Amino acid sequence: MPSAPMIPAHEREHADRVTDALSSQPSAVQERWTRALDHLENARVYDAYLEFNELLKMRLGPTLQTHVQLQAVRCLRDAPVERSKTELALIDPQDAYQTIVLDYRLGWLMRHRLMSVAAALQYFDRVREEARRLGSRTWEIAALLEKATALMAQGSYEQGIEVCMRVYNLSRRNGLVEYIPKALTLKGFALVKVGKHHQGEEALQKAHELATRNELVAEQGLALHQLAQIYHYDFKFYGLALEYYQQARATLDQVPVWPSLLERVDEDAAAAQRELAELDIAKILGPIPINRLRQEYLTSLVNGFVGIPGIDNRSQLGERIGLTRQAIHRNINS
Repeated sequence: MPSAPMIPAHEREHADRVTDALSSQPSAVQERWTRALDHLENARVYDAYLEFNELLKMRLGPTLQTHVQLQAVRCLRDAPVERSKTELALIDPQDAYQTIVLDYRLGWLMRHRLMSVAAALQYFDRVREEARRLGSRTWEIAALLEKATALMAQGSYEQGIEVCMRVYNLSRRNGLVEYIPKALTLKGFALVKVGKHHQGEEALQKAHELATRNELVAEQGLALHQLAQIYHYDFKFYGLALEYYQQARATLDQVPVWPSLLERVDEDAAAAQRELAELDIAKILGPIPINRLRQEYLTSLVNGFVGIPGIDNRSQLGERIGLTRQAIHRNINS
């Protein structure tokens, strides 16, 4: 079955728990909860937030109210950070499971909005340990994935790779397929950062293939976006980066995803286009004969071919990607 990218497996576990707990509530309450989840699944985040807040006006009791608050605050992930902090401060967990979800929310805020890696690592370690104690593999794996991103943010790429492999193995053993492409995508990024370029590209390509095989469309798009960023920011190969950005955007357009993700893809693509336009390749290349250089370049590119969606073989790659794509036509008369 295709994934629900807006509600991954760990969030689905929490949502299902709340759905069960609401079964004794009036139908109006259950229907509003269902509408809120439907809005969230379809990336209508503001509408979901409004529905959750209407639920909070009803007499749900402290445990159910906290469950709804935990989902409502997730809708604020792209809102002004002070708003998220205020909403999180109002949540009073009623049990160990709610504490896991709250700590994950706080860790996510620290990692992605406040850029406090040390604090994020503490939260995600706590979530991982408590989730393991409670037997929740999905929250344990989700916390490990976020821990990997935090480690990589502080330059601890080898440690990050180790954590990704733990996610990979845990996910395989527990049949949680959707986390495997995510782990491989992060691993591929880290391998490139430590200089293992070919292994990194292979890991990213494998992530895309697994996501495709399992109809995980959002994960396909994430792998393509990561490939684009590597070719763009690490290899400075803007032509190929743009190919991947276009493929990532086209893929992510097929499913509901967070608006901020689409914005990031568009911002990266625009930056690559600007940098490509600013290249003065004639000055960079000097007197090297352009025909020889183009042939050497294409040969090396074809030999290192790892596959691109929409480009099925090396011949097509040679036709579509060349130094001419790198704006040579603006600088050199071939």
